[in-house]
Amino acid sequence: MFVILLTVAVNQASGQGQFYPYYYVVVGGFASQQNAERFVAQVHTLNYPARYGFNTNRKLFYVYVRVTKDKQIARETTYRLRLESDFRKAWIYNGPLEGGDIAKSTAEADKAETDEAAQHAPPTIDQPIAGKDTTQNNATQPITSTPSTPEPINKTFVFQLTTGADKRTVNTRIHVLDKEPDDHVEHYNANERITVNAPEKGKLVVVCNPLGYKLAKRTINFADPLQSIKGAFIGTENEVIIPITLMPIVRGDYIELENVKFFDKTAILTPASEEELTELLNLMANPRYKIRLFGHTSSAESGEITTMGSSTNFFALDPANKHGQGSAKELSRQRAEVVKAYLVSKGIAAGRIAIQGYGAVLAIYENADANNRIEVEIVRN
Repeated sequence: MFVILLTVAVNQASGQGQFYPYYYVVVGGFASQQNAERFVAQVHTLNYPARYGFNTNRKLFYVYVRVTKDKQIARETTYRLRLESDFRKAWIYNGPLEGGDIAKSTAEADKAETDEAAQHAPPTIDQPIAGKDTTQNNATQPITSTPSTPEPINKTFVFQLTTGADKRTVNTRIHVLDKEPDDHVEHYNANERITVNAPEKGKLVVVCNPLGYKLAKRTINFADPLQSIKGAFIGTENEVIIPITLMPIVRGDYIELENVKFFDKTAILTPASEEELTELLNLMANPRYKIRLFGHTSSAESGEITTMGSSTNFFALDPANKHGQGSAKELSRQRAEVVKAYLVSKGIAAGRIAIQGYGAVLAIYENADANNRIEVEIVRN
C-alpha cells in the first residue's frame, strides 16, 4: 500500500530518519512486558481500549489508548486525557512499535480514518477513546467493470482539490510514501497530472490537509479507481481524475503550524517558517476569521530569552534583537506574539488575533522539538 499525503508537512519518526504515518497516544512505559500487560488490564477497567507495543529504541513497552494517522486527533485526544482523566502525563509517540496487537490496531486505524472520506468531514473524538470509530465506507457501486487485462505498472492521476461551497481550486504539495518503512518519498502538486507506480497491496491512501481546511481522506483501489471513489472519471488524456472536496475549518477547530519554528531560546522565526505563515496569512485574508495563537515550549526551565527588539527581520537573528531573562511561559507567549506581529505587518488587524502562552504545560510530544510549536484556534469564522 502507498500513502499519499496532500499536506504541508510529512510526519517524521523521532530518531529514525524515516517517515512514519502513525501517532500513538501513550499512557505508560514499562521495562517489563508483564507490567505492561497488567497496566493494559487496569486501563481496560476504566473503559479505554488499551494495547501495548515494544519501543526498540528506548527498550520499553508502551501502553497506548489510541493510534491514528491524524496528528490533530492525537493531539486532541492527549489534551483530553491530560485535562479530564487520571492520565496527566499522556504523550504522543510518532514511530514504530513492535509486538502486541500493533498490526491489528494500525489496520483498524487505517480503516476507520480512510472511511471518513465518505462523510466529507474530519474525524472527531466526540466519543472519547473509549469508543469506537463508526464511520461508513466510501466505496460506491461500480461505475465500470474491471477489464481482465494484465495490471499496468503505473497510472496517471489528477487529484482535483476544490472547496465545498464555491468549488474553488485548492493547490498544495503531494507527498507519496511507501507504506512501511515510509522512507521513499516523492513530491508532486495537486491538480496536476502525476504518474504513480502500482502499489504492492493494491491500495492508495490519499490524505489531504492543507492549512485552513479539515482533513479529508480517500482509499483508492488501484486496479479500478472508478469503483472505489464516487465521482471519479477518466480525463481527456486517459488520466484518472479523483475529485476531493475540502471543507473549510470552522469555529472551535485547531491548526498546528508544524513548520513554524524558532531559533533556540528565542522568539525569532526560522526562515523555513515563512511558507506556512503565508498560508495562515491567506486564511486570514477572509475578514470573517478571528483566531487565537497558542505558544508552547519543550522545557519548563526559565532562562535567557531573545526577542525581536527593534529589528524588523522576523526570520533571522539580528544585532537589534533584545536579550533578557524569563520563564518558559513567557517565551511561549513571546513566540505567539511574534507570529501575531508578522500577520499584523502584512495588513491583518491586530484585534482579530488573540495570543496565549502555555509554556511546557502541554508538552505532549515525545520528540522534544515538536513541543516548540504554535497552535491556532478558530475563534470566529
